[in-house]
Amino acid sequence: MNKEIKYSKIIDSLYIKGRIGWKGLKKEEYLPNSDFRIINGKSVKEGGIDWGETGYITKERYDESPEIMLKSSDIVITKDGTIGKVALIDELTKPTTVASGLFVVRNINPEKWDTKFLYYYLISPFFKSFIESRTEGSVIPHLYQRDFEQLELPEFSLKEQRAVSNLLSALDNRIAENKKINHHLVA
Repeated sequence: MNKEIKYSKIIDSLYIKGRIGWKGLKKEEYLPNSDFRIINGKSVKEGGIDWGETGYITKERYDESPEIMLKSSDIVITKDGTIGKVALIDELTKPTTVASGLFVVRNINPEKWDTKFLYYYLISPFFKSFIESRTEGSVIPHLYQRDFEQLELPEFSLKEQRAVSNLLSALDNRIAENKKINHHLVA
């Protein structure tokens, strides 16, 4: 028996915020080190955040935008230039925010959505296709928040979502292990 898959718009279930501008922050204001980090598009890598590529800012600059202060289990997505790089924030060791080229996606409906399932959906060909149909800008492509909010998510049961995310997570772990083994064999 085939059941028809229902869809809901991402904005109906998830918190989505992007920085609008950067309130005048200039590159010269980045600090060599600080207790407050900022993630930019360059630091979003396959599989997560390259914390060595993040920047540092003052507490005052961090406090300016509470709506994009990151929490563990948030997802960040690049929205300018190289659009659609996705990372799941597993844990934060310092207060962290995002630069203007990223969206913050937060699961505010854990009774409906599995965060890892959402992450895997956002790195899927379905999302890549959505991005290609919605990006604007000839010199620097851009995904607008109003367009991103129209993304439709397939509504599977939480049990089904967890089964999918557990399987994909196990595959990712196996791939990472194989890469380590290959690295040691080549070295």
